[in-house]
Amino acid sequence: MRRLIRAGISLLACFGTGFLGTLFVSSGVGSWYDLLQKPWFNPPSWTFGIVWMVLYGTMAAALIIVWEKDPHAKNFSGWVPLFLVHLLLNAAWTIFFFGYHAIFVALIDIILLASCVILLTFGARDIDRRAFKLMMPYLAWVLFAMILNISIWYLN
Repeated sequence: MRRLIRAGISLLACFGTGFLGTLFVSSGVGSWYDLLQKPWFNPPSWTFGIVWMVLYGTMAAALIIVWEKDPHAKNFSGWVPLFLVHLLLNAAWTIFFFGYHAIFVALIDIILLASCVILLTFGARDIDRRAFKLMMPYLAWVLFAMILNISIWYLN
């Protein structure tokens, strides 16, 4: 039963973060984001939703695995609380960038987010290799998003 509760919390936390972010995004012709100068490597807008759905799924799977195997999870210390706190940085980036149009504040946030994801990814490696592999695409995407954020800040 505990495993199902942890799985439910993991899925709800990850996909809930994504849902929260969508409340602050307005896209399409004439939107604030659409009017920004973007670098040549900016992906088409439709890719973001697909990529994030996959990433929230892999993040949730990694959290489920680590929560089961991490000896510190019983005391609710270590990797699991850091993961849950890092979701606040994840949601905050979308709020700063799309909600408040604060590109530089979002840049500071994503630097902190990337630092947490690096710690989480390599921390997962010590707990379970599957979780490490599940976190790698998220790490790659956050680093890419950080470069994209830097470029948009510079161009605007």
